[in-house]
Amino acid sequence: MYRQHVWELVFRTALLAAATILYIADREKLDFSVMQRLNVGGALLCLVWAALVVGMLHRLIPNKRIAMGARKHYAGSSSDVIFASSVPVNTRTARKRLHKGALSSAVAWIALNAAVFLILSLLDMLTPAAAFVIMLVYAVCDLLCILFFCPFRALFMRNRCCTVCRIYNWDYLMMCTPMVLFPSVYSISLLLVSAAVLIRWEIAVRKTPQFFIEDSNENLCCINCKDMVCRLRRQGTQK
Repeated sequence: MYRQHVWELVFRTALLAAATILYIADREKLDFSVMQRLNVGGALLCLVWAALVVGMLHRLIPNKRIAMGARKHYAGSSSDVIFASSVPVNTRTARKRLHKGALSSAVAWIALNAAVFLILSLLDMLTPAAAFVIMLVYAVCDLLCILFFCPFRALFMRNRCCTVCRIYNWDYLMMCTPMVLFPSVYSISLLLVSAAVLIRWEIAVRKTPQFFIEDSNENLCCINCKDMVCRLRRQGTQK
């Protein structure tokens, strides 16, 4: 899973680099609010849309090709052996702690985007092309958070790692946030699918909170972790 994330980071970085170059050269080709011709810009828009939608569909369909942090809400990801028999679990307290971190993260994300959009608007740079590039910046930052450092984990969630993260499957909707500014078939389709991922996740948090708590889902413990996406963070801590 670690290598998969690294390759995905390389792929998203390449997309961001291509979008940035095209934005500087001819930003009109990245305007997803109009029907693009079959050119470099149109091809890039289609590639990014397809990559995001495929990734989101993987989150909606239970499978072992995604990280445990993203699929812990499915019943099949929780072991039959739970710690509740030997370690009492206060589900209500644990759930309140998870919700508090999630709410703080949501407020911070809204504030950050409001500031970004306001600055771009004042600079007269708030366009569909700019929103597209920002979306790719967020996509790259998403993987940087997983592999290196996540400010939401450090400042708000205060959790150990991505595997136990309460807002793991918020990532696609967070990436697509800039799309809300320019409604079109392209943007609305991304927002709808990403919202479906988040809604499915939030329903599970409320119906089966035990899947999100380490003491009641042994697959979330370090000793049982097979993803190992935190290896770089652990090396940095050891140094």
